[in-house]
Parts: sequence; C-alpha cells; structure tokens
Amino acid sequence: MKKSLFLLAALLPGAAAAEGIALTGKVGTLGLGAELTAHMTETANLRFGINAYNLYSSETESGVDYDAKFRLQSASLIGDLFPIQDSIFRISAGLFYNNNRLEMTAKPTGSGTYEINGNNYSAATIGTLTGRLTFNKAAPYLGVGWGNAFAKQSGWSFALDVGALYQGRPKFRLTSDSAACNAACQADLAAEQADAESDLRSYRWYPAISAGAAYRF
Repeated sequence: MKKSLFLLAALLPGAAAAEGIALTGKVGTLGLGAELTAHMTETANLRFGINAYNLYSSETESGVDYDAKFRLQSASLIGDLFPIQDSIFRISAGLFYNNNRLEMTAKPTGSGTYEINGNNYSAATIGTLTGRLTFNKAAPYLGVGWGNAFAKQSGWSFALDVGALYQGRPKFRLTSDSAACNAACQADLAAEQADAESDLRSYRWYPAISAGAAYRF
C-alpha cells in the first residue's frame, strides 16, 4: 500500500485548492476503506480512496484442497458526476490500482498424497505446494452511487456506491518448492495451473459495493 500513500500525498495539493474537502469511512466488497473527496464544481467531485482487508477460507480448485488467504488491497481515483440538479444521485468512473490477490497453500489428502492432473504424488515429492491468483494492476471502474458530502455546508452525510472493476483475466500460478518434483511433476503442475485458469476465466469483473459515512469540513 506504499504506492497508495504516495498517490495520496501527490493529490493533497490539488485537493487543497478545491472548493471543499470531505473524508469518508466505508465498508464493502473491497474491504475497509477511506476516501478523500474534493468538491470540484457544482456537478462534479473527485475522490481518492484506499481499501484493505484479509479474508481466510478453505478452497478446492481442480480437486486440490487449499488453505486460502484473500488479500484485498486497492487504491482508487474516481470522478463523480451529478446529472440531476439538487440530487445526491451520481454517476462514477475511475481507475483502481488493484493489488487484490489470493494466496493458497495446498493440503495433502489423508493418505499424505496430492492428486495433480489426475496423478498422485507424495507430500515428500511435492514439498510445499502453493497457488497464487492475481489480476491486472490497473482496473477501470464504472458505477453509480448516492450521496454528496457537499450538499450541505458541513457535517455528516451517507454514501452508497454500486459498481464494478474490470480486472482482466485472472492469472493463476501453481508452484512446488521441492527438487524432487521432476519434469513429469512440473508438467502436471502446468496442466493443473492451466485448468484452474480456464475455470476462473469468467471472473474478469469484480463487484465494488460499499456503504459509508462522510464528513465535510
């Protein structure tokens, strides 16, 4: 998230020159987040936000069981347009730095083996089997929302956003740390990896839904 903090520092001088500043705390499908909103015109705002959260679960992918950690880490620059006069409805578009990723460690079966691409391997042959699912770092965003922190002179207001990130085709990497995983073993890992990517190819959009409270200074 260091990149997010550098981006925030770069945007602060421009935000200070805006017609007003508001801070928002939020929770949603991208985790816990905070936003700095600058009031640019009567019909447009500019938002910079950061989001983070870790989720833990057990997953099964192509017949292999994993302990999984889903790391949510993102930063956003979003422009809001209010198309209806005196309304809090907004149309939003922007760009996310998308560092969301899924990190997995495989668990052997009760007999101490892994089934990879239909073939069984001992835990000693595979060693530690890890999977990593990543997405495009640059993710365009489109959405709608309700809430305008600058609809009144100061104080609290409610914010709701419903949209989606286009994160591209997911990329999955499956690796063994054992030198005993020979050429045939590596070929099976590659086949398993390709099969998992095929199963995940439809997850190109990620829902970005959040609710929060904003305070205008």
